[in-house]
Amino acid sequence: MILVDTSAWFACVVPSDKNYLIASKWFNDNNQALLTTDYIVDETLTLLRARGETMRASGLGEAFFSDALCTLYYLT
Repeated sequence: MILVDTSAWFACVVPSDKNYLIASKWFNDNNQALLTTDYIVDETLTLLRARGETMRASGLGEAFFSDALCTLYYLT
């Protein structure tokens, strides 16, 4: 299982990010289970919205909570 942080999620969905090509290729080629936390989700969606990527934030948010993208770990 691989822990994915905010910078990786951001780079995977924003084509103007300097790491987009590398990150999106890695994500598409990856066969291992992905893990992220509710804090990382919050930070990622906030960053996307702050950078004017509201539609991408909405789409990624839906993917996070559909359980199809990764395992979401809730910190308590």
